[in-house]
Amino acid sequence: MQTFNITSATTTTLRDIHADIGGNVKSIRLTNTHASTAVTVSLFLEDSSSNKFYVIDTDIPGHTTLLLEENLSFSNRLFSLKLTTTAGGLSTSTPLSVIIK
Repeated sequence: MQTFNITSATTTTLRDIHADIGGNVKSIRLTNTHASTAVTVSLFLEDSSSNKFYVIDTDIPGHTTLLLEENLSFSNRLFSLKLTTTAGGLSTSTPLSVIIK
């Protein structure tokens, strides 16, 4: 299991290409901990040529969890798994919480 608390608008590498942790993903839980402000998230695979293949591109309302648990595995030799966050009230006290299993 991996956990991340994303506190600003940024791109986060969740699983790096050729990393020791493979691309066998059973679920990804994205929780917006802000009380009222939505956060925009883009979850995508990226190859070594920086081509992006989007899994989701959506807004997560405040105090809401988005659970992804279908068709998430990928070849870690070919792709990295990344998450871009924009907008929202992200901060150290109201992060986007990400759990990968």
